[in-house]
Parts: sequence; structure tokens; C-alpha cells
Amino acid sequence: MVAGVIRNSFAEPKGVRRRLLDNLWIELKRYGAPNVRNIELSRIRDIQSVRVEGPVVRHGALIVSALSMLLESEQIFDFGTSEGETSWLLAHNHPKVRIYAFDGESSSPAGGRRRFDDTIEASRITELRGDSATFDFSPYSGLIDLVHIDASRRPGSIRSDTDAAFSLLSELGSIVWYGYTNSPGVYAFLNQLAPSLDRPIYHFLGTRLALYSRWDIVIGGP
Repeated sequence: MVAGVIRNSFAEPKGVRRRLLDNLWIELKRYGAPNVRNIELSRIRDIQSVRVEGPVVRHGALIVSALSMLLESEQIFDFGTSEGETSWLLAHNHPKVRIYAFDGESSSPAGGRRRFDDTIEASRITELRGDSATFDFSPYSGLIDLVHIDASRRPGSIRSDTDAAFSLLSELGSIVWYGYTNSPGVYAFLNQLAPSLDRPIYHFLGTRLALYSRWDIVIGGP
């Protein structure tokens, strides 16, 4: 088997070899994580009963959409919305939710258009722009049931985004970070943050997602 891996690593294109090395590095980081707990997605209570719709290549956003339904979210804050795909998927799969799509002014998509433009979901999506380190989040303080942070798009803002997220959370609020396994900065930050929190941070195996929740949503947790 080892000989086959070595042989194929040279025979396959460079991109395939890079993905192999990336996957090995992710697994090593996952097992070596000192503070973030690794769990199977199946340990999320009732996750098997949720049905969502969207492109299969955006499976991370689909999982966040499923979580928003399980957590009975009424208001969601989406950091790092960029082209607006995740905000649209959340609104599309959860027809009663209100989305606040937050992003920096310099990260607008080409042409200034977003995925939810001219859709029926657009009426439930409010765009907000600014720097999370200086933006006034007080109008939304304590009102947000789910915060999604696409940290892979905003690695330099992970600390200020997270500080803002905790100020936004409702009594039973939750935070989902995307980019835990593929961004060294996000991985390091969440492992540093986890011991200071009142509840665990969980990484869902097979995804780039990490979760903090004030709901007892993990079977056998915290």
C-alpha cells in the first residue's frame, strides 16, 4: 500500500499530490488540537431529520442551513458573505428567518451583485458593510440566534468578528466558524479561545466547520 501511495503520488498531477498533503496535514492538526473537540455530524441532535436544498459543492453552507433550522433561529448574522451565496442559502432553506449579511466594503463581488439579488429571499436579507473592529453592533446586541463567520474569507478579522459575534448572541445563541481546518490562523485562534468559554467548541469531522452553542444540541455533550 505504501509503495502504491508513493508511486501514485509521482504519477498524479501536482494538484492531486497537493490535496493529498493538505488532507494529511488537516488530519494531523485535527488529532493534535488541544482544546477544540472533534465530533461526527451525526452527534447533532435530530440532524438526520432535516432536509435542505442547494449546490452539493457548498456542503458547509448546507450544514449551516440545517443547523439554523434545528436551532430555531429567527435572526442570523452572516460575516464574510462576499457573493452572498451562504446568506441566500440560509434564507432559502429557512423561509421565516431574517439575515444580516455583513462584509467589508472592499470585498464586494464583481459588478457589485450578490447571489440573493432579484430573488424572493432578498426581502429578508439586510446588507451591512464596515469593519467589525469599529462597526456599531449595538442595535443587534443580544438578538441574534446564529452567527456564521466565514473565517476563510476573513482570516485577518477572526478576532474582531468573534468578539462581535458574542456581543450579538441571544440567550440561546450559537456561532459557526467556517475555515477551522484549512486556515492556520483560524485553527490557532479557536484552540486558544476554547478554554476561556463557558461551553465547548466542536469541530464537525469531514468539514471545515466549528460550533459554539448555548443549546444542548450535541448528543453526549458538552
